[in-house]
Amino acid sequence: MTDRASPDLSILKPGRMKSVLLICGCLFFLKLEAQQLRNIPLTTIEGKKYSLSAIQQPLTAIVFLAPDCPLSQNYTLVLNELQKNNAGTVSIVGVFTGSHSRKELSAFRKKYRIHFLLACDKQGKLAGYTQATVTPQAFLYSSDSRLLYKGAIDDWVVSLGKKKQKPEQRYLQNAINGYLNQTTIDPFETKAIGCYISRN
Repeated sequence: MTDRASPDLSILKPGRMKSVLLICGCLFFLKLEAQQLRNIPLTTIEGKKYSLSAIQQPLTAIVFLAPDCPLSQNYTLVLNELQKNNAGTVSIVGVFTGSHSRKELSAFRKKYRIHFLLACDKQGKLAGYTQATVTPQAFLYSSDSRLLYKGAIDDWVVSLGKKKQKPEQRYLQNAINGYLNQTTIDPFETKAIGCYISRN
């Protein structure tokens, strides 16, 4: 006679136990990865300590910029519009890697009337983590630090010195829409064109 209260001991079989341990290990690794990203030390352009863990929005768009990069300057208007149109959903963080003076960055913010957060990655740790190579280059993350999209903001720039009259594909906005609508984000990655990031 079978005891209905007896546990199913099949879950203790070596094959299943190995699978359970593998899944637990993957989840632990992902949690560590999320903590690593959100705890990378940054500073605001005023010199105050900052980390991405302070963001409470569902999405974070990290966009690497350089004050002397013409494309970074050109895209400030687009980024301002993205922040305005996605308020309450996305936090855009403009990140400067390398050595830039507070005066230079403050002048950049004032000249282009920037309405999103600007932060400094002086040691290049965030650029290294994301493997960013040029400015502007965007990385869209969910609140659990899952990478949703990386690459160009849109397809306005064909190559350095060559641009379309207007963009036909708005990659970053489309990725935001895809996440909100729970649809596949396609493309996941595009090639960003711009000024090479200096880590000095």
